[in-house]
Amino acid sequence: MCIKGQRECKRNLNNSMRLMKKYLTMTAAAAALLTACSTQNDLAAIATGGYAFRPNRIKIDPQKAVANGHWDRPEGLTGEHLIIIDTQLQQAKYYIANQYVGNSSISSGKAGHGTPAGTFKILSKDEDHKSSLYGSVVDANGNTLIADYTVGQPMPPGGIYQGASMNYGMQITNTGIWMHEGYVTSAPESHGCIRLPGDMAKIFFDNTPIGTKVIIK
Repeated sequence: MCIKGQRECKRNLNNSMRLMKKYLTMTAAAAALLTACSTQNDLAAIATGGYAFRPNRIKIDPQKAVANGHWDRPEGLTGEHLIIIDTQLQQAKYYIANQYVGNSSISSGKAGHGTPAGTFKILSKDEDHKSSLYGSVVDANGNTLIADYTVGQPMPPGGIYQGASMNYGMQITNTGIWMHEGYVTSAPESHGCIRLPGDMAKIFFDNTPIGTKVIIK
C-alpha cells in the first residue's frame, strides 16, 4: 500500500519504468557492440591465419587442421596446382584442379626487401636448402662471430660463412626468392622470401611439383 498518496506512487512507478527501459536499451546496445567486435576480430584473425584451429562455424575438420593454417586435399585429387600468395593478408592459398585445398599464414618481404608481385612458377625444390646471401659467421670451433651476416660484408679473420636454413625450400625466382620454412608472424619480416610455418612448409613442399604456378599479389 502506498502511504504517500496515489499521485506520488504513480510518479515513482513511472520513474522506475523509465529507468528500466533505459537500462534495457543500453544492455541491448552493448550486446550488439560486443557481437560486432567479436565478429570483426574473428574475421581479421581468420584472414591473417591467427587461429591455430578455426572456429567450428568455419566447418574445418579439426583433425585436418594444423597450426597457422589448414590442409584438406581429397584423396585422389589430381590436376593443375596453383599457389596464390597474398602479401596484404599475409596468407598463401593452395588450389588443385581449381579446388581450394588449404592455406597457410606467411611472412613476406619487409620494407626495403619487398616480395616481387607477378606470376611465377616453382623452378626447383631443396628440402635442406641454405641461403647463399644471408646467414651467420662462425669460427673454426663453431662459435658465432656475427649472428646476422649478409654476403659482401667484411669477413672477420678466420670467419666461416653459414647460410641461414631454408628448409622445405621451393625456388620461385632466379633472383633468390624462395618459399620455405621460417619464422612467421603474419607480418612482413623476410628479406623477400615467403616464409611458412614448419608444418605448412612441409605440406606445401610434399604436395607441390616443380612447375607449379605461383601468383604473388
